[in-house]
Amino acid sequence: MVAMGPEVAVALAVVGWFVSPHITKLMEVARSCASSKYKLPRGMRKKLLKLAQDLGDIKDFLDPATMGGSVSDRTWVNRLWSLKDAIHDAEEILDLFESHILEAEAAKNLKKRSGGGGGSASSSGRKSAYSWWIFTTNTSGPSLNQLKEVLKNLGELRERMRELCENPATRRAVLSPLCRAPLGPEPVREKKLFFGYGVEYEQLVSMLGDGNCKDKKVISLIGHGGMGKTELARQAYRHVRGKFDRPIWVPAYGKNAQFDLLAEIWKSAVGEKSVQEMNISSLQDKLKAQLASQRCLLVLDDVWSDEKDMNESERRTALRCFTDFVGVGSRIVMTTRSRICSTKLGAEETIFLNGIKPEEMMLLLNDTANPSADGTSGIQGMLKSDVLKLKGSPSAAIEIGEKLKARNASCGREQRGGILANMECHIAGVLVSHLASYDHLPPHLQRCFAFCSIFPNGWRFEPEKLTKMWMALGFVEEKAHHPQVGNGMSSMEDVARGYFQELVDRSLFELEQSKDGGDKHNRYVIHEHIHRMIRDASSKNCISISRASTGDKTSIPPRVRHLSVTSGCLDQLNEYSIGLGNLRTLIVLKDDGDDDGVVAIDKDILQQFKGVRVLDLTETGITQLPASIGKLKHVRYLGLPSTVSSDLGDQVTKLLFLQTLSVGQEEDKGKKRECITNISGIGRLVKLRESIEFQVMRASEKEGHSLWELAGMKSLGKTLSIKGLDAVASKEEAKQARLDNKCSVKVLKLQWGAPDARHGEPVARSSAAADPAPAVAVLQGLQPHHYLHELRIERYSGETSPTSLSGLEKLTRLYLKNCRKLKALPALGQLPCLELLEIKELCVVARIDGGFCGGGAFPKLKKIVLDDMKELVAWNDNDMPKVAFPLLRDVSIADCPLLSSLSALGRCTGPIDLRVKGGCPHITPDTLPAAFRNGVSTCKFH
Repeated sequence: MVAMGPEVAVALAVVGWFVSPHITKLMEVARSCASSKYKLPRGMRKKLLKLAQDLGDIKDFLDPATMGGSVSDRTWVNRLWSLKDAIHDAEEILDLFESHILEAEAAKNLKKRSGGGGGSASSSGRKSAYSWWIFTTNTSGPSLNQLKEVLKNLGELRERMRELCENPATRRAVLSPLCRAPLGPEPVREKKLFFGYGVEYEQLVSMLGDGNCKDKKVISLIGHGGMGKTELARQAYRHVRGKFDRPIWVPAYGKNAQFDLLAEIWKSAVGEKSVQEMNISSLQDKLKAQLASQRCLLVLDDVWSDEKDMNESERRTALRCFTDFVGVGSRIVMTTRSRICSTKLGAEETIFLNGIKPEEMMLLLNDTANPSADGTSGIQGMLKSDVLKLKGSPSAAIEIGEKLKARNASCGREQRGGILANMECHIAGVLVSHLASYDHLPPHLQRCFAFCSIFPNGWRFEPEKLTKMWMALGFVEEKAHHPQVGNGMSSMEDVARGYFQELVDRSLFELEQSKDGGDKHNRYVIHEHIHRMIRDASSKNCISISRASTGDKTSIPPRVRHLSVTSGCLDQLNEYSIGLGNLRTLIVLKDDGDDDGVVAIDKDILQQFKGVRVLDLTETGITQLPASIGKLKHVRYLGLPSTVSSDLGDQVTKLLFLQTLSVGQEEDKGKKRECITNISGIGRLVKLRESIEFQVMRASEKEGHSLWELAGMKSLGKTLSIKGLDAVASKEEAKQARLDNKCSVKVLKLQWGAPDARHGEPVARSSAAADPAPAVAVLQGLQPHHYLHELRIERYSGETSPTSLSGLEKLTRLYLKNCRKLKALPALGQLPCLELLEIKELCVVARIDGGFCGGGAFPKLKKIVLDDMKELVAWNDNDMPKVAFPLLRDVSIADCPLLSSLSALGRCTGPIDLRVKGGCPHITPDTLPAAFRNGVSTCKFH
């Protein structure tokens, strides 16, 4: 059995790192650089392909399925760390390659757009010469010698990994399986007194002992390690076992296959140990013969989630077999740490164990340390201020009590008081218990959760920020590697949110509770003992520096990659001799009691973090972006405080890998939008994954952007808003935005004209804006990808709409507003997913009829709004399908002074809730279809 301490957890995390999406991404980048159209120095292309091959070999060698256990040998753990360092070096080289290729692309595009051409043979030659200069004379660029050195180190370590993978003797010596000691049904505390969980105990006993309940119920006990799940189950099991025909206790850890779980049930129920000659079918038959029609109590103790879907399915099948042949009133109780187990195994009732009360903790601790005392003497007087450190964990109280009991004979009161005053330092057993939760995480979740250790205890995590940091660090799968990404169903952000939810389902994150018992706004916390555990488990890779932790440190260990530092210690980093250049994360936090944080950052400190990917300055008070920020070429995530100027300057456009720009807290969205909008040359940030507001600029104007800058920004986030489209002259210019390649954009807002500053009304910026022909062509050129969810078109000046709208097959919401020259609504009835249609201020549309359906019936439309349509006379059923709008239930009409016919609503199949607001004098109960008169549908006049 492995003693699961921090070193084992660290080893597991290191092994898991090699099968993360990070390695796959590096392989892709190496191949992409090798196949670049730019000229590379002789031999470099071949070396890049060799690098991709070596990375692939290492990933295959260290697959957890191949490894089959944890690396327990210290020498091999160190080799794994060395290999990880070598891959980080390779990552640095590849980042430099990619950044200089991006620089070349940006320079070429700028030259082309400014009239420099670029299509001739001579220009092609200039391009090659420019590329050669990038890779040979640029001092910050990668060199062939650097690449050779990386390959040499990587190759040597790869061969050592091959030995581990292919040599059985080495594997047996180095690898150890993870396992846990099974626990039996007898309570640890023999006497009747059971401290804590009185309400939960009565609740469980009631669920088990209700003889009148004829169903077969599954009950789950959920709580962190050390919270007393097994002991509570034991106490209840002892109390009610006599009420069942067959009480069965099964240590369920590792029993995920159908045969294994049924075999454990057989052994416990019948007492026969041998099942070697049975198969699943015969085992089921024997169990059925023994347990048929009997009222059984089955306790599955220590159930863990299994990452293999096949095993989860087999475990569910085994339980289904059990419930099929046992008698009515049978019960299954499972103890588990994870909500996900409770859900997957079909628990109908759940009891959460979040810790016992402080006074119960004192009784339990005192009873453990002084079993002969009467419960009121002993050490209780010393506990009141310190017992809260144990966070309600009965196991922690027992561990402290046992240590006090062992020292009672030899130690004085003062020494025992020292244990009590520092109780958090004497609960190693509880922390080891929590390590099991970490050890059993899949590799991708281990990396993500370990990263959280650089935040202080009690930190309130915002899922959106945390997941974007994970993305910036390469912890999250990209499109090519995830079955639901890239086909319109999920983005990389969705995958990252899924990772977070998996950690929530495993009870490793908890939604923060407000004082009145409600949930606070989307903030999550980590239990203090679990936080201490991940700090221990990730100590080689993640550290925090604060006034309390600096001590005599003069350097950051070279294998540390993620650092948080409080503002009071930031200047001290100048004294750290080594380690800053290796960091991938720098997060600056406020010191306790410091409301403002640091207001300026020494540029000499900042530029030492040359390899940083995540730079979070949100908790500082800076007002200007540090001048040296442009030298941190690897930055993917940049967090800034709300105090920063919205004009970030041109330094930010040097961060070619930037994915996320976070400004202030979640409520500071307006400031963030302003900062992004003001970035000059934003088209250089081709990796940006943010929602952006893009103001199109005329040649005569100084503020805004050229539409072609959007062309390369393929990764833009959820919402893309393009304003000032009246400045776009043609379909060809509109097509330069390449909206078809932005598959992560789910909401597209297109706006013509500009609002008048005084009245908010649209004003034309030139006479061209009054001509509808260019607007029609521009809208045709702005054809988005087919997986768009929401489209908003505002102040469009065209008289017709393009037929391409009917191709948006995933569109669920469409808004048309202030399109004052549009003569007819677009044909939208064939859109298969459209649920909401809002039409406002379409001033010349006179009729809505069958052309609106376009041969379809609006199969998913649930709500439609018609507002401020001054010329609309009728929404009639001419040329409409016989049955239309099958799901339409909500219709709102306002300010349509000429509208007198709504006969189209007579084609609806379901009841309609119609609301008519002011300005519709000709709509009366008598003019409505029959469904409104016979009570099937309803109408309210406001």
